Amino acid sequence: MKLTIDSKPMNKWDTRFCELAKFVSDWSKDPNAKVGAVIFSKRGGDVSVGYNGFPMGVEDSAERLQDQDMKLELVVHAEQNALIAAGSRTAGATLYVWGKPVCARCAGSIIQAGIKRVVAPNPESVPKDSKWHETGKVSELIFLEAGVEVDFYSIQEG
Repeated sequence: MKLTIDSKPMNKWDTRFCELAKFVSDWSKDPNAKVGAVIFSKRGGDVSVGYNGFPMGVEDSAERLQDQDMKLELVVHAEQNALIAAGSRTAGATLYVWGKPVCARCAGSIIQAGIKRVVAPNPESVPKDSKWHETGKVSELIFLEAGVEVDFYSIQEG
């Protein structure tokens, strides 16, 4: 697996943090969506992680995870969990996401938290009729309006 940004190989550190986000995504119990997020703050080298799942103390039974409507009501996105874990250390940080494009709901929280750069899957990498394509495109627009640098990556096999 090789990660690229604009058809160029991703640099060593971006690759490492994306690989960490991929590793963290496997902690999710969601059978249909494994998403991981890593926040790296240059201030002190802080790293925070998050994955998609139910809030702490809320039962994440197989029944609830299979019920799409219930799951969507309960799930906390990986990006949100990483932001919560990082607290005030997000100012000026970089967020790495693995699994799905950033949704518009999370983009607003990312902007408000002071993240300055996002490295995430390209919304063009998911089917155009997917909700993830549409919300990913909205995220891209509001990141640009808010002055957040966005680097979309692609995965090359081999």
